[in-house]
Amino acid sequence: MTAPAIRRRSNFAVESAQKARANSLQTGFDSNPFFGIEWSPAYLAFAAYTFAIITYRFPIGTASMSVALLALPLEKQALRFPAVAALAMALVGWSLVGLASTSYPTVVTEHVSEFAKVCAVTFVAVNVIVTRARFRAFIVGSIILFFLFPVRGTLLAFFVYHGDVQGRAAWNYIYSNPNDLAALCLLQLSVAIGILATERKKWVVLGTRVTIGLLVLIVVLTQSRGAIIALGVFAVIGGRRFLRNRTAVLSILGLAVFIFLAAPSSAWRRFSTISTATQREDLDPDLMDLQTRQDQGSSQQRLAIWGVATTVIAENPLVGVGLGAYPDAHYAVSLRPGSDWIARGHRDTHSTYLNLMAETGLVGFGLWATMIILTLRTSRRARKTMEARAPALSVQMFHMEVGLYAYLVAGIWGSYGEAVPTFVHLVLMYVGARLLVEAGGNTAPRLRSGPARAYSPAAVAHHDGASA
Repeated sequence: MTAPAIRRRSNFAVESAQKARANSLQTGFDSNPFFGIEWSPAYLAFAAYTFAIITYRFPIGTASMSVALLALPLEKQALRFPAVAALAMALVGWSLVGLASTSYPTVVTEHVSEFAKVCAVTFVAVNVIVTRARFRAFIVGSIILFFLFPVRGTLLAFFVYHGDVQGRAAWNYIYSNPNDLAALCLLQLSVAIGILATERKKWVVLGTRVTIGLLVLIVVLTQSRGAIIALGVFAVIGGRRFLRNRTAVLSILGLAVFIFLAAPSSAWRRFSTISTATQREDLDPDLMDLQTRQDQGSSQQRLAIWGVATTVIAENPLVGVGLGAYPDAHYAVSLRPGSDWIARGHRDTHSTYLNLMAETGLVGFGLWATMIILTLRTSRRARKTMEARAPALSVQMFHMEVGLYAYLVAGIWGSYGEAVPTFVHLVLMYVGARLLVEAGGNTAPRLRSGPARAYSPAAVAHHDGASA
C-alpha cells in the first residue's frame, strides 16, 4: 500500500494564501485591516503626515513628509513615477514659468513652494501605498481619523456649542469654510462606501455605515448649494447599483428621514434658492426675508466675481497671473470703471476651473485636466477588466470614481485645484487601479512611466501577506 504524499507546509501555506486571496477578490476582506501590514519608515512617516493634515492636532506635517522623502530609497521596490506624479510635477514647472512673468513675485514664490510640497506628497504616496494591505490600512485609517476629528468636531460645534457660520455647519482649520467642508466630505463619502464593498470585519462595517450617514448629514448642514448638487450627482451615478438591493434601499430611505428631521429649516430654505441662484434680483427687504436676501446676495456676488475672473483669464490666457496671485489681480481689475461693486476686494474665484485658468493659464489648466482624465480612464479600465473576477474591488473603484465626479461638480463653486485632498484621492485611484489589475495577474493599466510588471497569483499572495 502506497503511503500518501507528504504535503510540504510551505506549499500548503502558499495554497492557503492563494485561496484566501481568490475569495477576497470575490467577496471582500474579513481580516483586521491593520494586521499584516509590511511597515517601513517611509510608510510610517506618510501615515504621520496623513494624521497631521486630517486632524491638525500636531504640526508635524512638513517634518513627516521630509522623513518620508528621505526614507523612500529604503523601500524594497523600485521607485515609481506614474503620470499622476509626472503631471503634478509638470504643473509645478509651469508655475515657475508663471513666476518669471507675474506682477506678484513674492506671493507666487510662496505658493509655488507650497504646491511643490503637494507634489512631494503625491510622489511619496504612489511609492509607499504599494500593497493591498497598505492600501486597506490607509483608507480605513483615514476614515477613522475623519470621523474622530472633523465629523465629530463639526457635529459638536453645530448641535452643542452652536458654533456655525451664519447658521451653516463648519469646524476649524481647512474645515472652517462650509463649502470646503462639504466638498471634502464628498471625497470621504466615496472612500467610505467603497470600504463597505470590500470589508467584512463587523466593527469596520458598522463604523463605516455610521460615518456615511454622518457625512451626508454634514453636507446638508453646511447648506452648500454646490455640494448638494454634487451630492445629487453622486446619488444618480452611484445609486443605481443599489436599486435592486432591498436592504440598501431601506437604509437610504431611513437615512433620508433622519437627515430631514435633523437638518434645520434654514437648510431647506437655502436649497430652495438653487433654481434662482444665477438670476439677478432686486433684494427688496419688503419682498424677501433677511436669510433669503443673504442667500441671493451670495449668489449674485459669486456671479460678479466670475465676471472679473473671466476678464483676468482673457488678459493672461497662456501663463496666468501666477500661482496664488489671483486675489491681488482680482482686486486690481475689480476697481476698474464699470466693474460691479459687489465683486470688489481681494476675492477668490470660487471656482476650481476659473482659478486654475486665471493663475496658471490655459496650459496649466490643461495639465491639471489631463491628470484628472488619465486617472479616471485608468480606474475605469481596471475595474472593467476585473469586474467579473474581482467584483468587490471593482465596486470599490467605481465609488471612488463617482466621488471624484461629485467633487469635480462641487469644484464649479469652490477652489480645490491645488488642495492636498484632491491629489491624495487621485493617488488612491491610481494605486487602487494598479493593485486591482495586479491582483488578477494581469499587466497593470497605463498610468506609469515605465513598463508594467506582471504578477502571478502566487507572487501577489506572498507580496500582500496577511492582507488577503
